[in-house]
Amino acid sequence: MHPSAPVRTVLIVEDEPGFRDVLQMGLAPQGFDSQPAGGLAEACQLLSSRAFDAVVSDLRLKDGSGIDLLTWMKARGLETPVVIMTAYATTETTVQALNLGAVDFLTKTKNDIQELTKVLKGIFSVSETSPAAEVRDIGDLVGVGPTIRKVQALVGKVARADTTVLVTGESGTGKEIVARLIHRYSDRAKGPFVPVNCGALPEALLESELFGYEKGAFTGATGLKRGLFEEAEGGVIFLDEIGEIPLPLQVKLLRVLQERRVRRVGATGELPVDARVIGATNRDLRDRVARGQFRQDLYYRLNILHIGLPPLRERQEDLPVLVEHFLARFCRKLGKPPMGLSAEAMDAVRRYRFPGNVRELENLMERCVALNSGGPIGVDLFPDEVLRPGPAAPGAVLEIPGAGFDLEGYLAALKRHFLLGALERAEGNKTRAARLLGMSFRAYRYWLQEMGGAEAPAGAFPLPEAFPPGAAAEGEGKGENVNEFL
Repeated sequence: MHPSAPVRTVLIVEDEPGFRDVLQMGLAPQGFDSQPAGGLAEACQLLSSRAFDAVVSDLRLKDGSGIDLLTWMKARGLETPVVIMTAYATTETTVQALNLGAVDFLTKTKNDIQELTKVLKGIFSVSETSPAAEVRDIGDLVGVGPTIRKVQALVGKVARADTTVLVTGESGTGKEIVARLIHRYSDRAKGPFVPVNCGALPEALLESELFGYEKGAFTGATGLKRGLFEEAEGGVIFLDEIGEIPLPLQVKLLRVLQERRVRRVGATGELPVDARVIGATNRDLRDRVARGQFRQDLYYRLNILHIGLPPLRERQEDLPVLVEHFLARFCRKLGKPPMGLSAEAMDAVRRYRFPGNVRELENLMERCVALNSGGPIGVDLFPDEVLRPGPAAPGAVLEIPGAGFDLEGYLAALKRHFLLGALERAEGNKTRAARLLGMSFRAYRYWLQEMGGAEAPAGAFPLPEAFPPGAAAEGEGKGENVNEFL
């Protein structure tokens, strides 16, 4: 553990004094400050009186079990990561412990300390060779809320399982960061990390990039070229935007995943490859499978281990931490003194929906640091789109304004917002836009024509307060209110 790493406190719940002492002595040199508890009752008492960074518990205790401890912690809303250790593992107890929130389930072996240390480092995301981050910061996967904490713990577990991983989430949620963290904390950390943007290359070029080619395989192939699967030997190949791979190439990728062998373009034989595959997509692959755009067998082969990243709008509790993290980083990078957001600016950040997710917030904070001449950062440094009214948070109820509002005008603006938004997302393809909205092509085309055509961008999400009732009563101004959101 890096000398500057903060000391992590670990509660060890074990009723066998000898083994408890072994764990304490083994964890101390790794930088962990462990507190012993001889049973369930003592552990509950300690957890009620102070906070721990992690809990390591035996499954079988004289006055209860590790399952009882997990149940007790869950009932009290304690989010402390728990590792269960036992010499009597069964499928039933393993599944039960993981369902109750345990981050890992270890069987007692002669390598207890090594395995436990690896698990705890995965939880805390610390490295022997790099400066340690805070518990809330796993590389750039920053957050303190329960959602991101579960993702952080899952990354630590997935890193140790040398098999294929699928990372899903909207653009900007940090899929490549997760892939790099899995590589960093895996046994392949000394091997290369090879990223590939599958959506940025045409099919023919993507095939030759992934699998390589022989001399003379096609016009311009003047020499042999190793593919990226070969370049990733002993490490990880990260296939970003994997949902964009054309169907013919999906067949070849499936064979590579099944056989662990590649055939270069123009070659007659195959070569063995040893590279762990991590795929990522912002698409709904199940939906693409249903539409015949993605092979079902490839989907199941990729989806062995799955990590889903939440959008930033569902992580309100993490916003202050992320803001502080990015401001500190860019102040150091640009050589500026520490700075923070004003209360008004922080309120604006909380209201904004961040369609670009964490990446957009990061870019916003870099802009603010670059433009701020000193003192708190105010809303005057924010771009206009951040200050425009946005849609309500998921599950929120739109309130009726005190003076009432023009429902007909509001619904027309809302309809147009989604019609044009779907068209923009479908890159102008009306058939795909209709599918996104669960409509037939004819119904979509009719509604779009009724709303005035596809010339205007989708615009901001309309809110009821922008549609005063007077205009509807007088039969005027409705078009202006709708057009305000086009």
